[in-house]
Amino acid sequence: MADERQPRLVERADLWSGLLFVALGALVLWIGADYPQGVPRRIGPGYVPRLLGVLMLGLGSFLAVRSLWAHEPIDTTIAWRPAACVLGSVVAFALVFEASGLVPAILVTVAIANYAVPDNRWTTAVGLGTVLALFAWALFVKGLRLPLPVWFK
Repeated sequence: MADERQPRLVERADLWSGLLFVALGALVLWIGADYPQGVPRRIGPGYVPRLLGVLMLGLGSFLAVRSLWAHEPIDTTIAWRPAACVLGSVVAFALVFEASGLVPAILVTVAIANYAVPDNRWTTAVGLGTVLALFAWALFVKGLRLPLPVWFK
């Protein structure tokens, strides 16, 4: 018969992820404490960091309290393939964006990150990459009018 033991509080995943979010939220609030907030019509550089810090504190607090009744144990195995694919896709985005522009960088990023899960198909990567590239172009280049290179320079 399998071991049905409930994990101790310090062995619960929600406790540690909650404490991590609380620590990161507190760090963000501490670093951004001197940034001006601005007013609602014209927000300052401290508005978004403070908002994110408060949200992270709230999420972390919720997870830490949830760990009192949730019993998911910590999984100590490291998923190397997803970690390498996601990290590689971020590095590839930086390199390809600099050399080729926004759309090729997004397509390459999605293609690399697609292999993080072996069940993903290449058709999924093509569809998702196309939708994300179109959305990023519409939002950043057309909507916000940022001077980003879209295609090859």
